Amino acid sequence: MLRKQKLTLASVFFTFFVDNLCWSIVFPIFAPFFLDHHNRLFSADVSVTERTTILGLFLMAFSLGQFFGSPFLGEYADRRGRRRALVVSVFFTFIGLGLSAFAMQFGILWLLFVSRLLTGVFASNIPICLACVVDVSPDEKAKIRLFGYLSVLVGLSFILGAFVGGKLSDPSLNPLFSPHLPLWLAAGLTVINFLFVLFYFRETAEVHPDVKYDFLEGFHNIQKALKTEKIKRVYAIYFLFLFAWTLLFQFTPVLVVEKYHFSNSNIADLAIFMGICWAIGSGYLTKFLQKRFSSTVVLEVCLIAFTLLCGLIVLPKALWIVLTVLGFSVILAGLAWPLCTGLISSLAPRHIQGKILGISQSMQSLAMAIAPVVGGLVYRGKAGAPFLIAAGAGLLASILYFSAVKKR
Repeated sequence: MLRKQKLTLASVFFTFFVDNLCWSIVFPIFAPFFLDHHNRLFSADVSVTERTTILGLFLMAFSLGQFFGSPFLGEYADRRGRRRALVVSVFFTFIGLGLSAFAMQFGILWLLFVSRLLTGVFASNIPICLACVVDVSPDEKAKIRLFGYLSVLVGLSFILGAFVGGKLSDPSLNPLFSPHLPLWLAAGLTVINFLFVLFYFRETAEVHPDVKYDFLEGFHNIQKALKTEKIKRVYAIYFLFLFAWTLLFQFTPVLVVEKYHFSNSNIADLAIFMGICWAIGSGYLTKFLQKRFSSTVVLEVCLIAFTLLCGLIVLPKALWIVLTVLGFSVILAGLAWPLCTGLISSLAPRHIQGKILGISQSMQSLAMAIAPVVGGLVYRGKAGAPFLIAAGAGLLASILYFSAVKKR
């Protein structure tokens, strides 16, 4: 029995790792690919402004898929079992990745949009993985320890995925490399993941066939957030912060490609730098500061400093200064994200923690879906415009925090 449980946990961890890897592997790819005047998606006369607008809409597709897919897969897991939900989600993630690779290879724009939307819907199995960990944890300490392992996997998978994606998509390093090669690799890893779940995962929870599906649960969660008087302003702050962070994260590749002519390989190196900065902020620095200051004080400083740095990143001309500002921005974001989540959790009664954090997930997906569209629309040939919008969102979040939350 112990061996079966270990294999089940290994399946969950592998699924969690591959899911995050497949998300991060495309980070260095899409911005250079859409801005490349030699790709087959567009005719050569399509302007940079038009390309970035389409890129913004394209980047929205994955997060929009998650917005709808995450609640649906969670309900499917309750109704039909964790194992079946993972099998279905991993299989269709493979289909989505394969179609994305095919669409990039042959320059089919509409199929690329559809495939990313499909991948977003079914690459939403992280909540299922978390639920499986809770199912098999004998006590609270074991659960926290396993969650800690998953957190480490997030950092490792992002760094590894972005590095592999950037290097294997850069033909200047090797003529056999191409922008679609990392997606084929990700699809191959998903096949291995599918077989692992199919043969080694054992059901961890009872099924509840009476659970009703709600395809609009993401919207309903937003409605609940707006009606939850005690914490609705905190949700607004959380949304604005994530909106600003997504603009910074998604349009940094556009900035360095346009301003400093970064290649895919260069963006992979940049992703490693950002991953390390995030780990410093969310890991070591969080523990260090919480021993010396209250969480509210740290969050206040983070919001203000993050806002200032988002606006400053567009001013320097020297690359090393831009990277320094970017690094500190990412460190602050790594600090602020768990603090915002903790603030939401602390304001909610214990018996509705699951619902409250589920609403937070919907807010996160919505922010990550809207931000790329806004960034693409305001770009208009000015690489700094999305970062100024991010600074504006951060400023609004700070004002809202000090006027509505700090007074409580």
